Amino acid sequence: MRKHSKFITILLSALLAVCLVQTVFVQAFATENSATPDEVSKNLKPVSMKIIKAPESAEVVNGEVTDKNFWSKVVVKVTYNNGESFDVNCKNLDDGRFNDITPPYPEIKGYEGTISGYYSVVNGKVSITLYYDYAHNAYALENSYLYAYYDIKNVKFDPESNKEMVVSCEITKLPDKVFTAPLFTKAVPRDDDSHYDWYMSLDKNNSIANNMIGTEFVLTYLNGTKKTFKVTEDTEIMNSVSGTDFVMYYWTYKSTQINDNRWTYLEVTDLGNYKADVNVVSTGFEQTVTITAKSVSNPNPPLPNSGKINGNSTIDTPTKPSDNISSATSDVATKDNAGNNNTTNGTANNGVVATGDFATPAIIATVMILAAAVMFVLKRKHTF
Repeated sequence: MRKHSKFITILLSALLAVCLVQTVFVQAFATENSATPDEVSKNLKPVSMKIIKAPESAEVVNGEVTDKNFWSKVVVKVTYNNGESFDVNCKNLDDGRFNDITPPYPEIKGYEGTISGYYSVVNGKVSITLYYDYAHNAYALENSYLYAYYDIKNVKFDPESNKEMVVSCEITKLPDKVFTAPLFTKAVPRDDDSHYDWYMSLDKNNSIANNMIGTEFVLTYLNGTKKTFKVTEDTEIMNSVSGTDFVMYYWTYKSTQINDNRWTYLEVTDLGNYKADVNVVSTGFEQTVTITAKSVSNPNPPLPNSGKINGNSTIDTPTKPSDNISSATSDVATKDNAGNNNTTNGTANNGVVATGDFATPAIIATVMILAAAVMFVLKRKHTF
């Protein structure tokens, strides 16, 4: 019995020693190798960002989300090339329009970085866009921005205040012009010199974007009303690219809901071979369809497929959305590490939490084994 007790004592002592060494090693490794905002490594940069938590639903009145705590329910994970990841709460974007968040590393190579963002109500969804600008790379070859996107599809719209929101579009008539030659038939050259020569050689008369007169399209609004828009010689044209293959046709009309002008426009881009992309943009709506123009060889091409928006939006009388938060991806951020105001590693007070702490399990294991050893010694004294 004493031999067995001695063996167990030696075994527990060995396990205790191993755990203590592991704890010391983990703590020392973390202290020596974890960078902080005050200890920026030479080539530090953010490499990815992803929205890991967002509201599961939204209510929209007059085109705006009503939840005043909307942004406090949005969390983005930012990862740097040193392996560190931080969960950043977006509560400081409360107005939803281009406020800045201080990133986990506020300054890199002497330049301040910012995380900005906004939401938009388009096509029955509330879409979140976040971007991280690390300006020290602005003049380098690599991209100096990181982006993260998320769509909240479970949206309820107040029928009265959103009645001017567009829910579907249909192109009902193609341009009048019958084209005798396509604008271009080959791939667009990419290098600067060749692209300029190619662009200057294009014949504007063969551009669908410059010959949209006669085109008609119908927008359907949330309250069921329809409105037909026609491209005529009097339609205002706003060329975003001064040249041949891109034209914007623009309409304005007085809103009945707000003291302002609403707008609808077409962005038309030639694709060559008698085809063009037509991007229809209006209040709360955007849709791109590809049209095939009339030509001598094809005088009656079919109308493009266009229809209702996608998503799970409803037009029911709005109710107060749930305060629960669902994760935007399978990478779930819990309330403990994403929804509070705690900070680690000296980061700014934006609810930034670093992930990946391995010291805690080692400490817990050490304490448990130590407790077992003490209990064993006490029991042994009581027995003998």
